[in-house]
Amino acid sequence: MGHLSNGFQNGMAQPGFVHYRGPKPAADFHAASSQHAAASALPNRWESDELKDRRRTTSGDDPTPGLVMLMLVAAVLCFMFLPNGFAGGSAEGYQLPQRITTQATGSNSSTLSQQFPPPALRGCCGEPTEFQWLFLDGSDQAEAGRPFRTLLVARDARGRQARPASCGALRVALDLSGKARLSGGTLPLAWRRAELELPIENEFAEVVKAEVRIESPLPEADVLLHTSQIRFASGPAHSFLLSVEGPEDGANVGRRSGGWPVFQLLTVIASMKDRFGNPTMVSSGSLAGGGLLLRSNVGSDFLEIRPGNGMLNLDSSGQARVVIQSLRAGKADIWLEQASSNATEQQRQQLRASTAHELFFQGISSPPAALSSSPSAALAAARALAQPSDAKWQAMADQVRDAFLHAWTNYEKFAWGKDELQPVSRSGKDTFGGFGLTILDSLSTLWLMGLDKEFEKGKEFVRDELDFDKADSEVSVFELTIRGVGGLLGAHTLSGDKVFLERAKELGARLLPAFKTASKLPLPSVNIARGRGQASNQPVILSEAGSVQLEFRSLAARTGDVRFKQVADDAYKAIQSTGVQGILPVFLSPPQASPPQVVVSKFAFGALADSYYEYLLKQWLQSPLEKHFKDNFLRVMDALPSIVRPLPSSVKKKEGDPVPFKMIELSPDGSPVWKMDHLSCFAPALIALGLMTLPKQDLQKNERNSTLWHLAEGLTASCSDLWTSTASGLAPEFAMVSPQPPHDFKKAQSDGHHSFLRPETAESLFYLYRLTGDEKYRKLGEKHFNAILQNAKVEAGFSSVRDVTQVPTSKMDEMQTFVMAETFKYLFLLFSPAASLDMDHHVLNTEGHPLTRAEL
Repeated sequence: MGHLSNGFQNGMAQPGFVHYRGPKPAADFHAASSQHAAASALPNRWESDELKDRRRTTSGDDPTPGLVMLMLVAAVLCFMFLPNGFAGGSAEGYQLPQRITTQATGSNSSTLSQQFPPPALRGCCGEPTEFQWLFLDGSDQAEAGRPFRTLLVARDARGRQARPASCGALRVALDLSGKARLSGGTLPLAWRRAELELPIENEFAEVVKAEVRIESPLPEADVLLHTSQIRFASGPAHSFLLSVEGPEDGANVGRRSGGWPVFQLLTVIASMKDRFGNPTMVSSGSLAGGGLLLRSNVGSDFLEIRPGNGMLNLDSSGQARVVIQSLRAGKADIWLEQASSNATEQQRQQLRASTAHELFFQGISSPPAALSSSPSAALAAARALAQPSDAKWQAMADQVRDAFLHAWTNYEKFAWGKDELQPVSRSGKDTFGGFGLTILDSLSTLWLMGLDKEFEKGKEFVRDELDFDKADSEVSVFELTIRGVGGLLGAHTLSGDKVFLERAKELGARLLPAFKTASKLPLPSVNIARGRGQASNQPVILSEAGSVQLEFRSLAARTGDVRFKQVADDAYKAIQSTGVQGILPVFLSPPQASPPQVVVSKFAFGALADSYYEYLLKQWLQSPLEKHFKDNFLRVMDALPSIVRPLPSSVKKKEGDPVPFKMIELSPDGSPVWKMDHLSCFAPALIALGLMTLPKQDLQKNERNSTLWHLAEGLTASCSDLWTSTASGLAPEFAMVSPQPPHDFKKAQSDGHHSFLRPETAESLFYLYRLTGDEKYRKLGEKHFNAILQNAKVEAGFSSVRDVTQVPTSKMDEMQTFVMAETFKYLFLLFSPAASLDMDHHVLNTEGHPLTRAEL
């Protein structure tokens, strides 16, 4: 039996047909049921009215000659008007049913009469050969609880209405999937003027497969089959539903009580259902033109609602969501309230009664250490919560702090107010506009290390001396965002001092002109003193366009200025509009080219690309309701093995030492480039963060959990090997990888021997220790830190190194700001108690500055 499902375009049914060739089943069709209804019974014989008349007129025992003559005349006349196939008493040449088509049409009777006109004269219609199944409501879209009107129309070979008596001889059956059925009020079914009504109804919102079958009584006729789909959607909104989700992303949906941990972020979801229980969309119409508010019987000191006004945000699925967090143990009631002034008191009370939830929170009610009044108080509170395993590493944490102070003190002495310290010449230089970027980039490290005096001096500079008008030159938008805006926001996150937020807002506003491009991708640089940027015809770097979102969206959340979020979201959407998912080429079309496109270039996870992928996950942590960030991140994780060697799928997973995976690059044609950037060593940290925060059901798909664990451990091993395999113990900027298994590192090219004391390996050691608690990561961090002390320290700070393969090392007269912002910070946190930075409440930007999770 052959089936061809009818195709649909733009939601409309399109013509389609199926022919069945072969013998008809000897047995009758199954009896009619809720899913299978026979339209008419099969008669014993196929006869026309004329044949019946002829049989009647030839009956009798002894006809008179006059009657004989009358019969002869009648027989001749009947013979003239009978179909050809019945001359001589045979069905040979009789026109058989040929096909069924489907058409969506309106229910206007005049339109139908024009399409299928009745015959002009009685008896001029022919046998049914073609059938058209009409969807009378204009499309294949139906509504639960309402009959979906369909009509089966029979036509003869000339397109006219088919002979009604012949239609009645046909057997018509309709099979429906799911819970759909023929409307009960229409049974029994019967042909009327070669038309058969087949109204279908369903109380469930689902896609129904509908198959119509037509069988002629003639043995040589084909059985005609035709399949279409009918899409039943939810009916009108009838009532509200309120549910609560924990971090398991759906595991606790609908739970009305019981045991939520204190400080855990929960998502409250408001949805609607129709009168049959099908979920339906929440719309402004269903809210009487207003919105939905979440209310509670406890204050904000007990239950924090984000946003603070309790307004639920509608998402693309038609649900409204808001985030809550309990600050102490106890019971709280929550319910929904309509914001519309048109809602009556009775409506408000009904909504409250139907959505009321009672929540219980359990756990220790201790605030995060970051709420302390000073850096030293925050550090003391964190160390008071240290575990025994932390105590023996406190001395190492203090050594890292001393190293940081060595760099900071010399910056104060020789380069205060300059962007960077030159530790060899003991001077300062301006590389980012000349407004003291090292200070902004170091503020959050000063706080976390408990350095009161130094933090206060930095704060005074921000308040009294920071002058953005000094930056009268083209400066990188990306660097000013992650180091400048990010540094100020990080200081505001930890201290709560508004001066940092005010100056961050000012800097952010000065960067906004960079986003006024045709493509919405930012310019690479801007003059923040003059408020303009030079047009660029150079390709946009993926990491630069995709790594401003975390900071600008945080600015919007804290200041209420939606411009910051808008430009960040527009830049993100511009990247997505290219249509490329997973691992992207590292270059995009120039800022003024619209629409934006990817540029043929390499595929990499390191330089030019890295933080774009990082911010996919971290934007979701910043705004858990925007799950498209998480979904895009998961697509990247699924594609990540393609740029890893050996291929994870080719390695048999076993316990023991991790497989030393290498992160290589791919050329535009997909061939391997056997090189690994140190910048790509942030990947294990990102994977570990995903393993700590992604919902379990996402990690269980496609064996992600197992694959990501092995990648995180194996890549960390290789990144650490980049350090320990050189004479100086410092990692080169990049290393070559052998194309032959097991893909060991080869000696780097001469242009890759230098080291900027980059933080990516220390970052991954920190995250892997937080993930596993394995002390081996602290031991590796100790090795790397000692290498920095031995081979990068100079009298006035810490220097970049020209060649890590030679000892003693040759020093470069520069110290990047990220050495104090990230390298020393990650090492300090690696050796410190988890309470030093509560990762359940914070997310670090790509420069290591803490922002607030679930801020949007």
